Amino acid sequence: MVKDDVSPPGAWKEEMERIPWGYGQKQGDRLANAFLTMRRMGLYEEATLLELEIKTLRNEIEYLLNR
Repeated sequence: MVKDDVSPPGAWKEEMERIPWGYGQKQGDRLANAFLTMRRMGLYEEATLLELEIKTLRNEIEYLLNR
């Protein structure tokens, strides 16, 4: 087993919190960032269409699960 005796205590947790794809982040945050990136690239209508479609599908799924 490899032991890290160089990094300060808690360094692993701090590093995991900084990575963009994982630990402690929510899917909604990632989608919002993706839509923002699309809009910045001039794909405003496309981002709006995808955002509306995802919201609609989520609402339909929630409705079906709560019948």
